[in-house]
Amino acid sequence: MVERLAQLTGREPLYIGSENKLVRTVAWCTGAAQGYIDTAAAAGADMYITGEASEQTAHMARELGIQFIAAGHHATERYGVQAVGQHLAARFDIEHRYIDIDNPV
Repeated sequence: MVERLAQLTGREPLYIGSENKLVRTVAWCTGAAQGYIDTAAAAGADMYITGEASEQTAHMARELGIQFIAAGHHATERYGVQAVGQHLAARFDIEHRYIDIDNPV
């Protein structure tokens, strides 16, 4: 999963967990949603993917026994923004442009 996210986003994500642990259920929330890791664990997720991490997130992941991936705020949100633009362009017959300005954070 980590390698695939790196390919999709063009950046190396932060991974906290054990590569040998079986993952059956993944929870995903783009952007700065690291604070929802406890909600993901309570819902039964084995892995939680979001854009950002904090020091607290790393400790929570270990304590909750959940795999955690921070794939980048910009990297996890850019596809949704493009999809919304495409949808609105088709729905309302308007032109849209997506300008991708990379953010390394």
